[in-house]
Amino acid sequence: MTVSLRKRDRAREHLLGLIESRAVGQAIPSERQLSAELGISRPTLRAVVDDLIRDGWLVREHGRGMFVGSPKIAQQITGATGAQGATYPKAPGTWTSRVLSHAVIPAGTLIGSRLRVTPNTAVLRIARQRLVNGEPMCLETIHVLNEIVPDFEVKAVEQGSFYALLRERYGVIPTDAEQTHLAAAADATESALLGLPLEAPILILERTTRDQDGRSFEYTRAAYRGDRYQVTTHLTLTDPKSGIPDAR
Repeated sequence: MTVSLRKRDRAREHLLGLIESRAVGQAIPSERQLSAELGISRPTLRAVVDDLIRDGWLVREHGRGMFVGSPKIAQQITGATGAQGATYPKAPGTWTSRVLSHAVIPAGTLIGSRLRVTPNTAVLRIARQRLVNGEPMCLETIHVLNEIVPDFEVKAVEQGSFYALLRERYGVIPTDAEQTHLAAAADATESALLGLPLEAPILILERTTRDQDGRSFEYTRAAYRGDRYQVTTHLTLTDPKSGIPDAR
């Protein structure tokens, strides 16, 4: 088992070196050639290749070979206890935003229920495209109570963190949130703005956020590219006080 693991580690390092030396879309040698060069079996090499394909580093095209892909952006969510709730370490890459539209609208029934306000309560709706290293990654529609962001400069959300802006300019401190992850298929707008085929897999994140006063002030729906984005979660499976494992 140790020898097999070492062979796999060596194969992975070799393949990552090939990937780093090539541009996205360029071909790499065939599995047969790589197997001979590395002196490992085809099944062992294929297991390494399959791992790299799953993570987006490689793309296999039937009848054509293997090509350098674009690795997924991995966002880690760390569950925490206490006032801070879940924390979001910064995802890799350079994130920028482009505002697509904005308007002050009545909350309506759906948003009103999420924010626990009446349907005619005014909310600021901001639709923005988020990019990583200049590539479309996410479409995000933010609904925030209009009363807490007077004279809001929408373009400011293109220049930095939305939550940092709320803290620094309006004294609104996001403290905790409820977030749901859903699988969906891209509609015409999502496919066009994310650069995906129609009905391609996307990941939907819906989040309702509360501030330091316990007020639900924001509801956001975000659509992420299923081929480029993944969420990982760190779980604590024992009680921190007793050390007893979870009953699952």
